[in-house]
Amino acid sequence: MKKGQTALEYLMTYGWAILIVIVVVAALYSLGLTKPCRWVGTQMSGLGEVSVADIKFASNAQLTISMARAKPGDINVTNVTFYSAGDAYGSASNTSWEPSWLLRSGAPSVKFYVTDTSPPALTPGDCYMIDVIVKFTDIATRTDHETTGRISGVIESP
Repeated sequence: MKKGQTALEYLMTYGWAILIVIVVVAALYSLGLTKPCRWVGTQMSGLGEVSVADIKFASNAQLTISMARAKPGDINVTNVTFYSAGDAYGSASNTSWEPSWLLRSGAPSVKFYVTDTSPPALTPGDCYMIDVIVKFTDIATRTDHETTGRISGVIESP
């Protein structure tokens, strides 16, 4: 047999299998099954000083985070900032000692709303990964601290 005939036989035999694999991969990609965040849900790491009860990151770049004190002692949250790829998305600051920003040991969680003033284009259903910095003051010692963490999940509708 000639080399050309061998190559043509190879393509005819295995070409259909290669084409089927390409079609299956394209179908999985178009259905969004290749996005791991849809399978594992919202993940959080870090933020050791506070415990996070609930997180929602909406397509309008609003982060809703419910936090409670994870350790003994009360704290006053002074700032919550979230970043993606080094760019600040949003920040919320507490310049006064408002009761709504106090996290008391053993108390229920408190909701914080952090919104970006010029949000990037975000699509519900896409994956996100953001870094969160929570700055707070220990009530007993009046010492300023900060704790950082990373949150990933699926962007939701506002």
